[in-house]
Amino acid sequence: MTDSAAAAAPLRVLLIDPDDRIRESLAGLLRIGQRVLVVGSAGTADATLRLARETAPDVVVVDPRLPGTDGGTAFITRIRDVAPAARILVLIWSEAPDAAWGADAYTRKTFRSHELIDAVVSAAGRSVA
Repeated sequence: MTDSAAAAAPLRVLLIDPDDRIRESLAGLLRIGQRVLVVGSAGTADATLRLARETAPDVVVVDPRLPGTDGGTAFITRIRDVAPAARILVLIWSEAPDAAWGADAYTRKTFRSHELIDAVVSAAGRSVA
């Protein structure tokens, strides 16, 4: 795949949040920009790791406070272990934690739809323009 074809291809995104309504909302918002293909969603640590391995996402959008995890860095490291090429975008409620738990990027959960799309695209290392 050429660089221009890779840049034009939709980003493969995996959505991780304990609340299925939030995951559904995120998926709906990401479809608006037509730059993203949601390849899966999970609400548990085990499902996250399985899907990250199976779907080879470009970006994992994750609420690191998922039940059954340590709440941050170790969980993100486990995601990286099974999907090393994936970039990690952390969703947070407050100000960014120190180094955003080792993620590639972060955005607050109080985003507008275009801000979420831009954050995902930027986390993947693509131009938002």
